[in-house]
Amino acid sequence: PPAPFQTPPPTPSASPSPSPTPTFSCPPGQVGFILTLTTDNNPGETRWILKQGKRWSRATRIASTLYGSYTNWQTTYIETQCIEENEVFYFQILDKERDGICCDDGLGAYSLALNGHEPFRSGGVFGFKERTRFNAISSYNNMNTFIIEVETEPKGGNIDSTSEDEDEEDSTSNDEEEES
Repeated sequence: PPAPFQTPPPTPSASPSPSPTPTFSCPPGQVGFILTLTTDNNPGETRWILKQGKRWSRATRIASTLYGSYTNWQTTYIETQCIEENEVFYFQILDKERDGICCDDGLGAYSLALNGHEPFRSGGVFGFKERTRFNAISSYNNMNTFIIEVETEPKGGNIDSTSEDEDEEDSTSNDEEEES
């Protein structure tokens, strides 16, 4: 495994930043999205995508990382992004080796939260990818408006093999994404 004191390289879109949680605030009409990601022993195999829209295939990419963006193994990173309140978002995490980030090769994990609340989704055990659909609300007090849908690809399985997924798997740029 790589030396534990390496510094993550800069990335073209979202920049991984080691914890502690950076302080940030969002303008009115936006919600603070917080991803907490602890890498496994192969951090370069992990990437993620955050999209806004009602359907994954037509949603707009808001932020993402590439394979190789994370270089420190067993390290916790905090990613923050201001997103539009009361809109539908998708978060998808991918593992290039199709073994998730827990528990075959280290104890990686991730969690998603809004506006500093407790996480509304945590995971790490999946195959190639796991996708979470959620509404960006400012407070969890009204759970009737908070919808979470999760698709987890079991190890060795495939939740929806499409050409779009292959484009994501082989992607070397955050700037373009093939749409059908």
